Amino acid sequence: QMEGIFLADEPTTGLDSSQAEKVVKLISTLAKERNVPSICTLHQPKSSIWRTLDQIILLAPGGKMCYAGERKNATAYFKHIGYECPQDTNPAEFFIDLVSIDTEDPIQALTDEARINLLHHRFLQSCISDNVRQPPDSHGKAIIKQQSQIIDKSINDATKGKLPPFYPFLRTKAKSIANSINRFGALLRRSWRQNIRDARIITIRLGASVMQAFLFASIFTSVRNDKSLTRSIADRVALLTYGVINMSIMALMKTLDLFAKERSVVMREQMRSNYSSLEYLLAKMFAEIPLDSFFALVFATILKRLTGLRTSMLTLIKTYCLMTVTSVSLGFAIGSVTSSVESAMSMGVPVMVIFMVVGVINPSGVDSDAPPNRVMEWLKFGSPIKWAIEALVTAEFRGMVFGEKERGRWGQLKDLPRMGALAIVQDGDNVLKNLGLGNAKYSDLMKKLAILSGIYLLMSWLGLSYFGPSFIDTEDV
Repeated sequence: QMEGIFLADEPTTGLDSSQAEKVVKLISTLAKERNVPSICTLHQPKSSIWRTLDQIILLAPGGKMCYAGERKNATAYFKHIGYECPQDTNPAEFFIDLVSIDTEDPIQALTDEARINLLHHRFLQSCISDNVRQPPDSHGKAIIKQQSQIIDKSINDATKGKLPPFYPFLRTKAKSIANSINRFGALLRRSWRQNIRDARIITIRLGASVMQAFLFASIFTSVRNDKSLTRSIADRVALLTYGVINMSIMALMKTLDLFAKERSVVMREQMRSNYSSLEYLLAKMFAEIPLDSFFALVFATILKRLTGLRTSMLTLIKTYCLMTVTSVSLGFAIGSVTSSVESAMSMGVPVMVIFMVVGVINPSGVDSDAPPNRVMEWLKFGSPIKWAIEALVTAEFRGMVFGEKERGRWGQLKDLPRMGALAIVQDGDNVLKNLGLGNAKYSDLMKKLAILSGIYLLMSWLGLSYFGPSFIDTEDV
């Protein structure tokens, strides 16, 4: 009785020929002793490994099956259909050459595709009969002949100049784009499945977003519609600031942890040319950013419902979501140049602390006479926290009027903050002026936040490409 199945994805990768043979023979021995079917993917096994195999499946690009059956019958099958393996040639290498495509030569690529199509159709036809070596019937011969004529005509037209000279290039380019889209789709599905499997983590993050919104609303009780507008000036700035810091750190830490954990797997898969850095990055963007933005949406919605913030619900949601996108992009950028979770956290935490320090609005105000510091200006530009806080504070205080007439002038003065830039202010525009945001526009600040997100995504792509697997050209050694 068979129990389970053994799957091995390229178990011989990275091993020399001797060790690879030992691994395959060990798998074969254990499979027979324990009566467990074993399925392995192998690339160009040497002759001794080839003889160890019982059955093989030969796959061509695009998942086209060209043979499936007993290993000992493979050479006879291909000889029967016109592809005889030369003497003193490893059958495994010969078969892989049959299903390989030369992507550097468009004309040769067409020839290779024609050969693969014929092999694929011949195998499908052989599946109809009981014996794979049995010749196809008249209907099968007609199918093979028709396919062969169509492919031969396309090759002849391209080589004789009947088609435009750039046709082979366009054909190869179109196929490359289609393959890229398919790889992107596979990566996206894998990322979404991973998110679904992490349902417990998603539930915890959702609960944390809800609880933090309630917590901030209960701490800054002066930010209410029924409370003194003047008294809540400092609390409004603090509430918006802590909200931005909270959601930014949550998004960054989660991205660093996930991105760094996948780094070794991604590098191994890129060594096999499974996909490009851009395809992987786009898949992670479309899988992770919507989920993180959802948490920001929940946080902003609850915060608006529980407090008396003047900022509209849409403005609050837009700002928190874009800030989250930028923080996730920053996490991608840091994760792309690190190789482990530990190194990613060691680099990401100090970076976020620096961005938090330079991004928080100074309650004592801005000294316009102080000379600019180039380093500080660059650090401030790179801080998503800075742009998000300034955008929210600008939207909150622009046009605010302290119109609490029932309290009188003396009551309003008593409610004003006692120290700093917020002391003795007349209206919301005066608050922004004292904080150095007198000329700030919400739309301009959001544009800068979006540009910063794009810059971090570009850095992520460059980091994945530059710090990815590299190879030495042996011809130059």
